[in-house]
Amino acid sequence: MSLSIFGEKAFLPDNEAVAAALGPCKALWDAVKARAAAYEKPGEEWKYYSKKAGWSLLLKSGKRTLVYLIPQAGGFKMNVVFGERAVAAAREAQLPPAVLQRMEEAAPYMEGRSFMIDVKAEADQETAKQLMEIKYQN
Repeated sequence: MSLSIFGEKAFLPDNEAVAAALGPCKALWDAVKARAAAYEKPGEEWKYYSKKAGWSLLLKSGKRTLVYLIPQAGGFKMNVVFGERAVAAAREAQLPPAVLQRMEEAAPYMEGRSFMIDVKAEADQETAKQLMEIKYQN
């Protein structure tokens, strides 16, 4: 079983497949994508990393990856990788305590701390946008 609902490498997800998988949460997906599209040199790219991970959508600003969106049944996960400047900014932001806890518990690597949040409700969408803004600014 893959983290993404799309675990087969031969099947590149399209908008219809994502809509069917996410259901009502497709509007949240679209809102997060629209926020990324507002940044300088926006871009997106589907990536398949492994059978265990499945397909993820990378939202970019130029060559820099902002976040990874991982479609699931009825919602999606957003994976963020924060460097130390972004971690410091996140500590100052008004983020939900559970998100800060996930960030703090993430192991620090050379490329940063990688952590995920679930996006299944309107409040999650706002947190996702806030995390993306922190990543973009730092």
